[in-house]
Amino acid sequence: MNLAEGVNIKSLVLAGFIAGYVMYVVDLALDGWFGLFGTYRIYRQWLVDAGLFPGLEDIALFIGHQLNGILFGFLFAYPPVYRLLPGNPLVKGIIFGNIWHILVLLVSFLFGKTGAIWLNGLLTMSVEAHISLYLLHIIWSTTLAVFYKPVHVHGR
Repeated sequence: MNLAEGVNIKSLVLAGFIAGYVMYVVDLALDGWFGLFGTYRIYRQWLVDAGLFPGLEDIALFIGHQLNGILFGFLFAYPPVYRLLPGNPLVKGIIFGNIWHILVLLVSFLFGKTGAIWLNGLLTMSVEAHISLYLLHIIWSTTLAVFYKPVHVHGR
């Protein structure tokens, strides 16, 4: 079974990179807006607390975020998922972003409550950070959806 079959890998890599970048830049640019955004500071502190990438936390955070934007974008681009999502790319992105955010919360709850420190950290963030994370997931997913160009298979 080839899970990448039907996925436009070049488009996914480009769309995932752009979407990850847009999400990251919005988080930086709107840091403090109505008490929202700036979640990058939380993740950076997790790296500092864990002693990971000393002095390179910002670079590691950016690169890791870009890789996540591409990797997690695969679920959106997976043909059965992509075809199941209704509407134009913008609508697909908004729907997927809501589903993605729920999945993040479920995974955080399942693993965070059973000892995963970082995922438990997601659960204990402030309400403002949760709102920010939700909005950032919607920004990521809609940007991903707008830039991703699926493979068109005739007869399907």
